[in-house]
Amino acid sequence: MKRTKENWLAPIPRSRSGISGMRFFDGEDLQYQERKKSMQATQRRWIDQQRQFENKRKKEEDEEEKAYHQQTMQINRMRGFLEDDLERKKKAMSMSIRDTNLMLSRMKKERERWEKEQKKREEIADLEEQRRIRAVSNYVHLLN
Repeated sequence: MKRTKENWLAPIPRSRSGISGMRFFDGEDLQYQERKKSMQATQRRWIDQQRQFENKRKKEEDEEEKAYHQQTMQINRMRGFLEDDLERKKKAMSMSIRDTNLMLSRMKKERERWEKEQKKREEIADLEEQRRIRAVSNYVHLLN
């Protein structure tokens, strides 16, 4: 019998045992089990790679979220320090302004008191000068 179709992919078996020697037939898939196992192994590798990729991605997301949380905490902490410092400076400035205003008020009162006393002294001096002038003019008038 003449072969009309040859399977070049399948190796030609060396020994064909049996009565007729026809153990392997044309078109028969002799490597099916091997190919099935190979595809299963490849599929397992792909699934493992996907799991590793997903685990790596999840780990990176968790690390990124942790870093973001830590950065946010540091920013909030620094903001708290700055707000406290600002409040301290505002309070110190208010106290300084209050002290300056009190000092200026005291100085103004002291100056006004001094000016009032000075005015009294000048008035007393004027009165005494006028009395002296009158006394002198009365004395001069008596002498004449």
